[in-house]
Amino acid sequence: MKYFIVLLITLFTCLSQASQDSAESLALRKSYPIQLYMGACVTSRAQPAQVESQAKEMGFLEAETEVARQYLQGHKGKAWISRNEYGNFGIAAQDRGLCSVFIHQGSPEKLIASMEAWLPPEGSGFSYEKEIISKSGPLKTTAYKIFRGTKLVEQWVITLSSQPNSKLVVIMSYDTSQA
Repeated sequence: MKYFIVLLITLFTCLSQASQDSAESLALRKSYPIQLYMGACVTSRAQPAQVESQAKEMGFLEAETEVARQYLQGHKGKAWISRNEYGNFGIAAQDRGLCSVFIHQGSPEKLIASMEAWLPPEGSGFSYEKEIISKSGPLKTTAYKIFRGTKLVEQWVITLSSQPNSKLVVIMSYDTSQA
């Protein structure tokens, strides 16, 4: 009987932890910034016309020329901005196949965890490689190359700023030019 009770306690503890992990993963996957990224960049596969449609559907307004220039970083394309109850955000679609969501507030650690919660799980037919592609001062850029078998199908990139009081915390990018 003691073994049965110990087994039940162990089972309930494991189930409780799994439920908590599942709830945390769901919360990460539902965060507003990751929903912007998935909705504007990933589902559109960084196609400028589709990014524009998604940005407008999400309530973003086309950015003025100077602001758009900053978001586009010297490349051709379009940019949109939004200020709402979640904060300040920008979306940029470069004609070269790069879509980025600019997040001006929040915890870099939570934002990267949010992106990683969407990476393909083992056994899904997809795999990924994580690579830190640059680190300079307060900026760190990590790429997630996503494969189907051995074929690279897309690349997600996240740049984090660890600088206190930075006006830009994270850039989440979807890059089709590498696939």
